[in-house]
This record gives sequence, structure tokens and C-alpha cells, in this order.
Amino acid sequence: MSDADFPEVDLFGDAVIPRKEGRGRPEHAWTLANSNKVLLAFARGMTVKQAATGIGVSVPTLRKHYSSEVAQREAAAIRFEMVQLSRLNEGAKAGSVSAEKELGRRLEKARLAELSDQVSQHARPPRPAPLGKKAMAQQDAEEVRGRFEPPPPPPSLLN
Repeated sequence: MSDADFPEVDLFGDAVIPRKEGRGRPEHAWTLANSNKVLLAFARGMTVKQAATGIGVSVPTLRKHYSSEVAQREAAAIRFEMVQLSRLNEGAKAGSVSAEKELGRRLEKARLAELSDQVSQHARPPRPAPLGKKAMAQQDAEEVRGRFEPPPPPPSLLN
């Protein structure tokens, strides 16, 4: 069934499917539109639960019907960016000056982001996490020297 079979749509543009005879809820059907929505959600950095909510299904239903999209979750943002750059490159090859300018801007932005990451790694080490009261007391107890120093561990048995 396609969206053309059901002319009515709800608030979010999804087709309103009339209820068929039978018990229970009708099974979810995979659609290209929902597949693209899931991929865009992952490209934006959303979680599986947020993507499922976005298309109006539960997480198990999303994992069942959109397993290939879920498998691409980690690389979705990178793949989306590469598709955009490829399209801009094709437009620039075809003679579009605006596509060429946008491609140049995006490549420069990516280069600056990479350079910024390199510089920030060499700047200064991150501060250690602040210790809590118990951890500070334990650290102070381990640093005690002199009369109240804990005894050294006993020697190990040698055979």
C-alpha cells in the first residue's frame, strides 16, 4: 500500500490508514519516508528512542523494521555530510558558482575544525576531576609519613 491509496493525512503528514477488521493493532509497514526520517534523526545525533518517537513507533518496532538504518547509526552523520559534499561537487562541476562557493566554505570549515582539535589537544592537559570527601580523606591517609605511617606489607613467602 502506498500513501496514494489513503488521501487523508494526519497533523504530521502521515497517511491515515482505515482500520481493518480483526483484533489488535495493525502491524507497522516499512516506508521509504520513515526510513529517511530515521536516517536523518541518526545524522542529527538522536538516540534510537528519539528516532522511534519521531516516526511514532516503539523501539522494538524500530529495531525490527529499520534494522539496517539502526546499523548505520554511528556513520549516519559522516555519510550525510559526504552525500552533501558530493552533491555540491557535482553542482560545481556543472558550472554552479553558488555550489562551488558553498563547497569551498564547507571544506574550509572542516579544515579549521580539524586544526582547532589539533591545537586544543596540545594546549594544556585537562583538569583532574575534583575529589569527594571520602576520596580526599583516603588520599591524605595514604600520604601520611612518620610515626603514624601505615606499616609496609609483609614479605611474600618464597619457596
